[in-house]
Amino acid sequence: MTEQNNQVPKTDDGADLVAEVRDFIATRKLLNLASLAEDGQPHASTAPFLAADGNFYLYVSDLSEHAANLKTNSKASVIFNADEADTKQAFARLRVTFNVAASMIERGGEAFQNRIEQLREKFGPVMDHLKDLEDFNLFELKPSAGRYVKGFGRAYALEGLEKQVALHLKDGHKEKKSDAA
Repeated sequence: MTEQNNQVPKTDDGADLVAEVRDFIATRKLLNLASLAEDGQPHASTAPFLAADGNFYLYVSDLSEHAANLKTNSKASVIFNADEADTKQAFARLRVTFNVAASMIERGGEAFQNRIEQLREKFGPVMDHLKDLEDFNLFELKPSAGRYVKGFGRAYALEGLEKQVALHLKDGHKEKKSDAA
């Protein structure tokens, strides 16, 4: 789904942009996650995710660094990228980023069961096996400040996935002034 393929509507209306972001995220199966280790070191990773009710959900193993990081530090960041094969200009690649606050959803509750079923609908029968593994935990990532970049000069500030707010970032690129006078 890329602008180059005319699959992304060209609009600058806040509500339309937020809908565009939601539609783009719905085409993704993986998110890239930046989490913080206990010692403050950043860690980049990728994980399958579910987007539902304005949040993102990860079902990940305690054996992964990002699970341990999310347990000790709820602050993280996520990015969704257009496929490289569909991107004509790497500097203008379609992408969406959000700061997120992570929390764990306890096993056995209705919220846990509902999200596991939604993950099964998205990822298939592999969830039948994974749901019973005790080292796996379900994390809810609540997005806050974000950014939607859909090309040169087309960057928008977002306020999560639920608010119909997308503000065009008008302070553009500045060229270096020549020293020769």
